Amino acid sequence: MSPYALLGLSVLFEVFGTTCMKLSEGFTQPVFGIVTAACYILSFVMLTFALKDLSLGMAYGIWGGVGTFLTTLIGIIFWNDPFSIVVGIGMIAVVAGIALLSKGTQEAEEAELAPAQG
Repeated sequence: MSPYALLGLSVLFEVFGTTCMKLSEGFTQPVFGIVTAACYILSFVMLTFALKDLSLGMAYGIWGGVGTFLTTLIGIIFWNDPFSIVVGIGMIAVVAGIALLSKGTQEAEEAELAPAQG
């Protein structure tokens, strides 16, 4: 499986686990508490496998950033978490940061390979 697919699955498990954490109501709902733990274990396993082929900074940046963005969006949609222009700008900043981190990592990796190819 591609490292990016593994990273994507890792993010999805983390977001689902965080959502179930909210549904666990402070771990008073055992089923959701168990699902939370299982999702986090699966998330870290997938992230670990993705790290075999991806740089740590980029993979963790994507994992944390996309997870934060999606979790914030879920909170706004399903739990009426507050949304303001500042929150919107923050969400845009997270996406921009992920894009810049990915682009910078890609450029650095290409620069490393260039002397070996030339």
